[in-house]
Amino acid sequence: MFSYRYHAMSLGAVFLALGIGVLLGVALGENGIVSGASKDLEKSLRGDLDNARSRNADLRRELAIRDDYEQQAYEPLVKDLMPGWRVGIVAMGQLPGSYSSDVTDAIEPAGATVDSVSVVKAPLPVGPLASAMKGTKLARLDRSPDQLERFGERLGRQLVSGGSLPERLRHDVFSTSRGEYRGLDGIVYVRDREGLEGADKQAQDRFEAGLLAGIQDAKAALVGVEHTGTDPSQVGFFADHDLASVDDLDLPPGRTAVVWLFADGAAGKYGVKGSAERLLPKAPDQGTARRP
Repeated sequence: MFSYRYHAMSLGAVFLALGIGVLLGVALGENGIVSGASKDLEKSLRGDLDNARSRNADLRRELAIRDDYEQQAYEPLVKDLMPGWRVGIVAMGQLPGSYSSDVTDAIEPAGATVDSVSVVKAPLPVGPLASAMKGTKLARLDRSPDQLERFGERLGRQLVSGGSLPERLRHDVFSTSRGEYRGLDGIVYVRDREGLEGADKQAQDRFEAGLLAGIQDAKAALVGVEHTGTDPSQVGFFADHDLASVDDLDLPPGRTAVVWLFADGAAGKYGVKGSAERLLPKAPDQGTARRP
């Protein structure tokens, strides 16, 4: 998975070190203090530098071939596995970098679309939310953890099945919100809410537990994802909440795993990290892909 890029970067470092060595040798020579041994060393370094350049070029060509192969091979692996699916991205706290485009790149060749993107605020503004719920049975959610969890459940169900709550509280709950809340077939869940402490963390924990329970109660397919560089990893959290997980969304196998999990409804931890059980789930049959 990483060999070509790894060696290309390593040889880049060698290239830099050898270049510095050559320049140092030349500078010493200009001051008249280069011995015969130093000249031999310079010649050897120049040879090593030429070899490194050649090997680096070879690795770049191999990497380009592999990337081209992965791009051409991906669509046949996922084609027609999610026809007409509407998928939402729900992030807790932050939605870093290229997650949205990675999810889109994963599911569109399978016939699905990203229908909404929702980034939940962390910490959650429980005071304004309680005011917004005034006159309901959840009006004291800022003082009642049970009410806050029930609020999360209701919101999770309506994110999947549709309802007025996500639209009405769009600006209170979400730091980013795009798309329409009119029913989803699947949700990709991202979690980046580090740094919360005390009452803020406790409130977020109860709300998040309710949100995930509500999504699962609405029978949407649900997959937790992260990138290979995510630190700390959220795979343990996903497992604790019965979410299938993919730890390498930024790689082609990770995008394949997301589609296969949606299509087949498998459980487990997949990817390239030590916590992964396998690289990929079992491939679903092309003609029997499941739909929630």
